[in-house]
Amino acid sequence: MNSPIMFIIALVLGIGVFSYLAYFLATYLKKNRIKKGEECSLPKDIYKRLLILILSQGLFTIASSYGAAVWGAWNLSVGEHFEIIFGSYIFGTGFALLFTAFVLYFYRPTLVEKERKFVRYSLFGSIPFVIIFFFLMMDAIGAHLIYPLPNALAIPEGLINYKQSGSFKIPFYGVVIVFGASLSYFIGDHYFYKKYGKHGLLDTLFLTAFPAGIIGARLWYCLVLEPGVYLSNPVQIFHIWDGGLAIQGGAMMGIIVGISFMLIFRRYVDIRFAMDVCIPTILIAQAIGRWGNFFNCEVHGLAVDMASWQFLPKVILYQLQLSSSAPSLVGTNQIYVPLFLIESVINFGGYFIIRYATKPLWKYLPLGFQASLYLVWYGLVRLILEPFRYGYTGTTESEAYGYSQSLVTAIVMISIGLAMIGGFYLWAYLEKKHKNLEHIKTFNLD
Repeated sequence: MNSPIMFIIALVLGIGVFSYLAYFLATYLKKNRIKKGEECSLPKDIYKRLLILILSQGLFTIASSYGAAVWGAWNLSVGEHFEIIFGSYIFGTGFALLFTAFVLYFYRPTLVEKERKFVRYSLFGSIPFVIIFFFLMMDAIGAHLIYPLPNALAIPEGLINYKQSGSFKIPFYGVVIVFGASLSYFIGDHYFYKKYGKHGLLDTLFLTAFPAGIIGARLWYCLVLEPGVYLSNPVQIFHIWDGGLAIQGGAMMGIIVGISFMLIFRRYVDIRFAMDVCIPTILIAQAIGRWGNFFNCEVHGLAVDMASWQFLPKVILYQLQLSSSAPSLVGTNQIYVPLFLIESVINFGGYFIIRYATKPLWKYLPLGFQASLYLVWYGLVRLILEPFRYGYTGTTESEAYGYSQSLVTAIVMISIGLAMIGGFYLWAYLEKKHKNLEHIKTFNLD
């Protein structure tokens, strides 16, 4: 019985539970506002209701997975049953817990210390569980999917992959970019709230800098990486739905427009603090955005034996046998090196290093240091990984030119970042001397 009914019902109920969880949290926070710096505590009945919703999310995630198995008439092995049950349940509950802890941690920063510590441990502790058990679930499901995976939603055609066309397409690449950017916004909004006691100070900045970043990413790809293609037919520059975004251009344009906006419309905010808050979070957006490359079968290295990458779930391994710019490896024991995944992990790690690992040194680091370190970090990441990309030497003159420009851009980013570090130290020294400050102004999360 390969009917989609079970999958659809479970999916709708799961989305309903998660939506109610979000609604419940938003309603509670709105009705129970607190003043800046005022300590608060959550009632026990709130924790009970949250626990019920979180556990229910796991059950509906299991039902959705088995609904997909029934729909696809999959012949699951004993091991795959185990992976689906435990992977789906812990992923579902873990994701709901992660979301709940994220909201409480960032929108209730003045919880009493005991509760805030519990929320903090729940937030950061749930992240590895969500990732590990999502991969466990997808390892069971991956062997039964059809590859290449869909990478866009076409209306009215439905899910399609990169080899198909649709009347109106919503690329998954765009979806993950928006999700990553939104997550960066919420993190930045939290720190502005802690300092100024008000949410929403970054709303207009986000609505200005994010579109600017998309425009910058498109222009960089068209005019820097592929000038021969797009200058001969400039109209194609506007065909953004056909793909073609360069993350370096997006980061640069977004940063420039964001800084300009703050200098003009938020003069009461120390621009160095704003840069330290907002710019490193770009690494999170970039780390999430790289998964758009996974769906597009791009940003990978040369072919290698699959055996050395068996720790990855099957859904990733089988997708890595396909490429939008190289021969298919289906039917062989090889995959393309997942550079998108490596860069995603490094970017996540870079954010936590810049934001938290530097904490013992904060009293010695000037405002603006963390923003500067972002440029150095990301420049190094691209400088190291770019030569490993498939076709780095370029199968055509245009491709070779594009890759060389990426390396030059990486070197420029590193140079600018180092120069900014020196400039911010000088700024802090002059400010301290002029205002007779005892210490330099530093970024403080506490």
